[in-house]
Amino acid sequence: MGTTFRRVGAIIAVMVVVAVSCGDDNASVTATTSTSTSTSTTAPTTTIVEPSDPLRINHLQLLGSHNSYHLRPGPDAYAAIELLSAELAESIDYSHRSLTEQLDEFGVRQFEIDVFADPAGGLYASRAAMPVIGLPAESGLAVLDEPGFKVLHTQDFDFETNCLTLQLCLGEIAAWSDANADHLPLMIMIEVKEESVPAAAADAGLELPELPIEWTIPVATDDAVLRALDAELIEAMGEQRILRPDDVRGARSTLEQAVLEDGWPTLEESRGKVMFAMVNTGLARDLYRAPSAVLEGRVMFTTSSPGDPDAAFLRVDDPIGGADEIARRAAEGYIIRTRTDSPTADAREGDTTRRDAAVGSGAHFLSTDYYAPDPAFGTGYEVAVPPLCNPVTAPVECTLELVAAVR
Repeated sequence: MGTTFRRVGAIIAVMVVVAVSCGDDNASVTATTSTSTSTSTTAPTTTIVEPSDPLRINHLQLLGSHNSYHLRPGPDAYAAIELLSAELAESIDYSHRSLTEQLDEFGVRQFEIDVFADPAGGLYASRAAMPVIGLPAESGLAVLDEPGFKVLHTQDFDFETNCLTLQLCLGEIAAWSDANADHLPLMIMIEVKEESVPAAAADAGLELPELPIEWTIPVATDDAVLRALDAELIEAMGEQRILRPDDVRGARSTLEQAVLEDGWPTLEESRGKVMFAMVNTGLARDLYRAPSAVLEGRVMFTTSSPGDPDAAFLRVDDPIGGADEIARRAAEGYIIRTRTDSPTADAREGDTTRRDAAVGSGAHFLSTDYYAPDPAFGTGYEVAVPPLCNPVTAPVECTLELVAAVR
C-alpha cells in the first residue's frame, strides 16, 4: 500500500509540475485534461481505464473556497477599517462570486460558511459601527428580521455577504444540486460564531478606540443552538441528500475505525450528496459531540484529531509546515482540508509557493479566495484546479480523463 501511494504521488507530482510550467501565467495552475478549456493544453485523447477498485471520495482532490459568501466591505467602511488596522483591512479585501457561479463556472466543490445564531430574528438587522462613518445602522433588509442563522464574517462592520442567511446559502447550493444530480459530493464547512467585536479585537491584539458604539453581542453556542443548526441543515438540503457520519461509520464502533479500516463511500454511491463539517474546535465541538462521541444522529462531521472516536475529517491549513502531516494522514484514510493562500497576501505578491505545496500535498480540499484572479492585485494569482486524482491516495489507475468523466 505504501509503495503504491509513493508511486502515485510521484506520478501526480510530475503532472502538476508540467501543468504549472506549461501555463500561460506562472501564477496560475491549470491541470491538463482531454476536456481542457482554451487556457490549458489539450492532451491526446486516451482510453479511459476503470480502476479495479472503485474510486472513493478520498481518492480525489477538489477545489474549495474560503469564506465562500464573503464580499469586501463597502468603500467607506473599508477606509475606516484601514485607518484602524491596515493589516486587518488587507485580510478582508476579497470578494466571492455567488455560490452558483463558483459551482458552475469555477468547479468549486467545497464551501466554508460562517453562521451566527439568531433564534428570535433581528439581531443582525442593525450594523452598529455604520453611524460612526455617517451611514445608517439599520440594514432595511426584512430577511434579517426573521429567525434563523445569519451568514456574515464579523457583525457590525464586515457583514457584506452573497447570501444573508444559512437558508439562502444552502438553498442556492441545493438548487444547483437538483439541476446537476450526478455531481461529485460537495463538502460544506460550517463555522459557528459567537464572539463580540471587542472580544475578537482583543484576541487579535487590537486596541479599539473609544467609540459611541453599542456592539452586537452574539448568541452563545449551546446545545439548543447546535440542535437548531442541525435542523436547518436538514431543512435546507433534505435528509436524502446529506451524507452523514452514521452513513460512513456503518457497523463500526467508531467513525475513525470506519474510515481507516473500511474507507470512505465510493464516488458512484455518493453522487449528488452533500457532506457538512464543523470548522470549530474547542467548546463548540465538545458540545456538538457530547451526546455521542461517534456523532451518532448528528449531521456534521467534526474537525477532529487522530485517535478521537469522531476522527474522519481533519484541517491542516498550512500545506508547507504541515506537509508531512497531510501526506501521512491522507494515506491513513482521513479526509483533509488545507488552504492554498493566506488572506490576500499570496495573491498580492503573486507568490505560488503555498499554492503549489497544497496541490502536491495529498489534501482532498484546496481552499482559496482566488479561483479567479483579482485584477486589482495585477499578479495573475489564481488557483484554477479541476478535480484531480489525489497525489497520495488515488489508485494507480486513476487518470485525469477518468476523473473528468465522473465530475
